[in-house]
This record gives sequence, C-alpha cells and structure tokens, in this order.
Amino acid sequence: MTEQPQPIAFKTRVKHVLQRTLPTSLPPVIVASMGRSGSTLVHDALCQAVTRARFPAALQGQGLRIVTDQAWDLDARPFAPGIVYKTHGLAEELPDHSGAKVVFLFGSATDAALSVLACRDHYGDRWIRDHFAHLRASGPFEELGDRDVLRFGDQLDGWIGKTGTPRMILHYDALWDTEEALSRFVGVPVTLPARRARSGATAADAETRARFAASYAELDARIAALPRCQVLS
Repeated sequence: MTEQPQPIAFKTRVKHVLQRTLPTSLPPVIVASMGRSGSTLVHDALCQAVTRARFPAALQGQGLRIVTDQAWDLDARPFAPGIVYKTHGLAEELPDHSGAKVVFLFGSATDAALSVLACRDHYGDRWIRDHFAHLRASGPFEELGDRDVLRFGDQLDGWIGKTGTPRMILHYDALWDTEEALSRFVGVPVTLPARRARSGATAADAETRARFAASYAELDARIAALPRCQVLS
C-alpha cells in the first residue's frame, strides 16, 4: 500500500506564503554537506545573518523563523529568495539554474563517519534512519565502518561538478579563515561562533577508529588534496 504524504500544517503553509511574498533582493541559499561537517553551525549563522539583513530588530525573532528552512528533497519544491535551506541531498537532485547559491561543506570522511557512530548512541536509531535517508545511503548502518555507505564521495563529486549553480565548496577546517569570503558569496555579513573542539570523532575506541580510518583512507586522501575553499559557477 502506498504511503500517503502528510498534510502540510497550517503554520507551515503560512510560512511558505510569507517566504514567497516578502520582498528581498537576496537569493536563496542552500547549505549542503556530506554530513557532520559543520552544516548546522553554518546554516544557523547564515540564517541569523540573513535575518539581520532583512528584518528590523523588533521583528527578527519572527524573521528568523521565516528565513530558516530545510530541503531534504531538492527537486520537490521551489526555493524562495532570501531563505536559507539545509540539505544533505545529492547535487544531481537540484535543478539547474534554480536561482539558489550553494555552500557545500566537507571534511574528513573518517571523522564524519565516526561522528555518525557517536550520534547513534546520543540521538538513537530514529536519528540514524533519518540521517541515512537524507544522505541517500547505499546500505545499512552496520556497514558504516566498512565502506562509504553514506556516499560522501558522491556528495563531493556532485557538488564540485555541478553546473548552472554558484557554489562555495568549503572545508570545515577552513571555516574560520574564510568568514569574509563566505560573507561576499552570500551577500550579507556572516559571523561564525567561536570554534570549539569536536568530540564525536574521538569517542570511539582505538580499534574502531583504526578500522574506519582504513576503510575511508582512499577518500580521505582525495579530500586532503582538495582546495580548502573554492568558489565555482
């Protein structure tokens, strides 16, 4: 039996109407990533920056709710100007000439995979199911330490090679050195929070870390050879 789509809540419908009708000269911005690479941090910072640019101080609480959105299915909806979306979708799903700018975040594949492992313990199985679905996983959680089941390589290749879309390809470790470049790309002044140590990748025991490192060694070598920041069109 085919599962029927859930009806969109009234508040969400109102939000979508406001997104489409409130005037702005800013483009849509999509924050994409291979997962566990700083996308939440950057998405939050961009939402706050766009809100400051679009709304007076008294309306910024409501404005932030309007500006903040997600797009887990990139081919399922139009993108509204001046809205910041988060996705883990593949580049091939985004229609060419969508009008959006994309900030794609990447980092160590080993660290990203180990962070997902830690998230299973912290957030539970439902979070894992959602994360695997968002990243279009090619296999189950149990294979995470054996191969690139979350398709990190496909994410990298897809967003670097995407045509018809302005992209900023940004390594997590370069974030705090490229704040000005990020601001120029999205068209508003962006302020990132202070950098904090990341613990998820180091939570696993030494044997598990070694197994993951061996499985992702080839991909990590490719990642290490990439520029830390590229602006492509």
